[in-house]
Amino acid sequence: MNELFHLKRLYEDQIEAASKVLAHAFQDDLLFVYCFPDLKEREKKANIHCEWLILTGILSGELYTSSDIKAVSVWNPYKIKSYPVEKQTKNIIRRLRKVRRELFSDEIYKERLSIFEEIANLFQIEHVHFPHWYLAIIGVEPTHQGKSYGSKLIRLKLAEIDELNLPCYLHTENEKNAKFYEQFGFEPIGKNKIPNFNVYHHPMLRNKKQKA
Repeated sequence: MNELFHLKRLYEDQIEAASKVLAHAFQDDLLFVYCFPDLKEREKKANIHCEWLILTGILSGELYTSSDIKAVSVWNPYKIKSYPVEKQTKNIIRRLRKVRRELFSDEIYKERLSIFEEIANLFQIEHVHFPHWYLAIIGVEPTHQGKSYGSKLIRLKLAEIDELNLPCYLHTENEKNAKFYEQFGFEPIGKNKIPNFNVYHHPMLRNKKQKA
């Protein structure tokens, strides 16, 4: 994977392919199992959820993918005043509204995502209230995992973040993934259990000027 495309605001024709990659990558992720308990429906609904994350990233952040669209990452700025806000296309806004309506017509998803987001948002507001970049999601097509796709996507953006001397924040619900992020300088800063389910929210922070 020698070339990375920067999808910021532009590559609308790749949204569907990128959504499928993330959905496949997170098919068995504990948070996705929590939000989509019906296995038969999970792949379809996970794909819609990932499209929502991608569209949100296009509206307010940045997306990166490998040249073959086998790995995708979504990054959002948090309280970064210098980050430029660009006018969005009507098509992206319409698409985001449609996806959101589809997602929130599922009452189980709506209820469980609301519970999780309350925990995650309150923690971020209380403990990570300063300007930073937020890694919303990163995923690699399962058949391409273990080939350094994820590492290259992370290093690409972290190099830019270091130039700006800003911290970076993420959370994961998988302790194995937490170990992966630690090699890039992210450190655990808490652990919160999701009520009535064996899922833990693991927030992680990477301070300024770390070497990726």
